[in-house]
Amino acid sequence: MRFLMLCREPRLYSCRRLQQACEQRGIHLDILDPNRMLIKLAVEQGQSVLQLYYQTGETYDKNRPLPQLLPDYDAVLPRFGTTSTEMGCRVLRYFEAKQVKVLNNSTAFALARDKWLSLQALVTAQIAVPASSLAGELCSVEGHLTQHQLPLVTKTLSGSQGVGVMLAESQQTAQSVLAVLQQAKLAYLLQDFVAESKGQDIRAFVVGDRVVAAMKRSGNEGEFRANIHLGGKAQTIALTEAEQQLAAKAAKAIGLSVAGVDLIRSDSGLLVLEVNASPGLEGIEQASGIDIASLMIDHLIHSP
Repeated sequence: MRFLMLCREPRLYSCRRLQQACEQRGIHLDILDPNRMLIKLAVEQGQSVLQLYYQTGETYDKNRPLPQLLPDYDAVLPRFGTTSTEMGCRVLRYFEAKQVKVLNNSTAFALARDKWLSLQALVTAQIAVPASSLAGELCSVEGHLTQHQLPLVTKTLSGSQGVGVMLAESQQTAQSVLAVLQQAKLAYLLQDFVAESKGQDIRAFVVGDRVVAAMKRSGNEGEFRANIHLGGKAQTIALTEAEQQLAAKAAKAIGLSVAGVDLIRSDSGLLVLEVNASPGLEGIEQASGIDIASLMIDHLIHSP
């Protein structure tokens, strides 16, 4: 078998672990950057065909080789970041059109990458989330802020690993943050701050229709974000049956077969913060001791 991983940084822990899992199963894995790909709608012998090419070399090299036609693949693993979402999803649609298996389809991946649309999908599935709001560019900042009490959280609609997430504890800070976001033409949402979470959340890792591992993440002192990439600490945690069911339900609501579901325990009950379509493996594998990379590859192999 020959698999393709769509990834810009093959040296990342998650990519290396998935590569190891493929090697252990005798699977050849190519790791390629979707932003270097060229999709062609060609005509051969009177028939329309889809073709995918790959560009090697550096952009500044005038003598770099022409894009080369890529071989056929048995399955595709999307592991691209937010800067590659648009092209990455186009490449996923290419493989879906050719009926190649993908681990998380393009529709679900794109939905998960939009924080507002994914929250709407969760609410439609009767899943509780923190109170949130989105305003058009002609709405006033002051009017938008009246929908929430302080402190509140601002989030850009795209972004991962805690990037684009800020806590505003005063009206002045909130207005300043939103003014900067508007000036930069960055779409954002506002969200109630769940103070009782105390800078902690739960990451549940879903493969298929079940939670295979979970960890509690705690932010550094003075940091309300618990992301591992921001220096947060992780420890394994046993989820209740209700928490496991909620995480699996959230992944299904977005349409993901592999997902990192972020939960918090609030005074009003369990809340889902976010559903990640390309969750990192380093923190949760090290905290839980579970070989999640192998579970992902086995799921892809045996999925229809």
